[in-house]
Order: sequence, then structure tokens, then C-alpha cells
Amino acid sequence: MTEFLTLSEENPINEEGTTAGHHKHPNHSWVLFVSGPTASGKSSVADFLATNLEAHFIEGDDLHPKANVGKMHKGEPLNDSDRQGWLEAISEQASGYEKEHNTKRHLIITCSALKRSYRELLRESCDRAGYSIVHFIHLDAPESELRHRAETRHGHFAKSNLVHSQFQTLERPGIEETDVTMISVVPPLEEVQNVALDSFSKILAHKKAQG
Repeated sequence: MTEFLTLSEENPINEEGTTAGHHKHPNHSWVLFVSGPTASGKSSVADFLATNLEAHFIEGDDLHPKANVGKMHKGEPLNDSDRQGWLEAISEQASGYEKEHNTKRHLIITCSALKRSYRELLRESCDRAGYSIVHFIHLDAPESELRHRAETRHGHFAKSNLVHSQFQTLERPGIEETDVTMISVVPPLEEVQNVALDSFSKILAHKKAQG
């Protein structure tokens, strides 16, 4: 059975109906980031969640500038400067989606969000945009497991040698990040997908019960 830890397990949404002390707004649209290192299965989990939760799926990798893609194709790791523009592009997609499309939609976005500062940037932009819930599902596995997956997958610009560099950058969410659910991706994909769906569905139900 997959083990998962909601860092705010006893109170995923606080008494004001917000996560992590943020996001108190009349807008009931939500945004969920599926995060984790390369080869952790972010796209597969996010696509499954988007289908089952009737949300719009945004693939964060598609928002990388060409220079970033070129570096990763050559096996060169990205630095903070490389990621800054990418994170801003993701933030703009999330914060401007409703205005651009003239509709309220829940969003599920893939983004490695390796550092706490990256996650905070995404939180703040979505908070300003008025989302009632901003949450992260962080996909976790040992480096050796993800390196093996990266070596056997085809068609992705991030190669296996980038796994190590991402683990050097990775800041796993701590207990103070109460809007993060950590899920092990060592078990079979279907089990991981169902655990993710069950976990976030409970958060949504809690929010709905609070009105």
C-alpha cells in the first residue's frame, strides 16, 4: 500500500478555510501543482487527476524557453537563473488563465518546484490571482529509482544524468509547508494516481464542507 503524508494531515485547511495561511478569497477555483524531480511521473499523475477532477491540465515542461530545453538536451543542469523565467511563465499561465479564457477553471500544473523559494513564488502568484486553494502534490522517490526510470524512457529532453543534479538542488518540503502532500512513487503508477486522487479529493471535500 502506498504511504503518503499530507504535511497538514490533521488540518489540511485551516480554520479560515485556507492552506498555509494564504488564499482566503471568494473565488472558489483552485490550482494544484504536481511537483517532484524529473522522471517521477508528474505528467502521468497530473493527467489522471485532471481527467477525474475535471480540471485543465497545463504541462509545465512546455513553458521552458528554448535555451533551457537546449541545455537539458545536452545534459546540462539548469540553475536558478535558468529557472526564474520558466517559473514566471508558469505563474503567468496560472494567474492569467481565467482572464485570458474568460472562464473559471480549476488548474493542474506540472512543475518540478524543487526549492522552497520556487514553491513560494508559485504560491504567491496564485494567491494574488484569487485561487481559493493552492496545493502541491510532491512525488517522491530515491534518486536511484528515478535515474533508472530516466534511462529507460524515450522522447523526453531531460536525460538520466539530470536526475543527480536535480537531487542536489532538491529541497524536500518540510512540515511547515502545510499545503504539500508527499506521495511515494515507488509503487505502481495506478496506485500512485489513486492515492493522489484520494488525498486531494479529501482536501476539496474539507473545503466544501467549510463553505
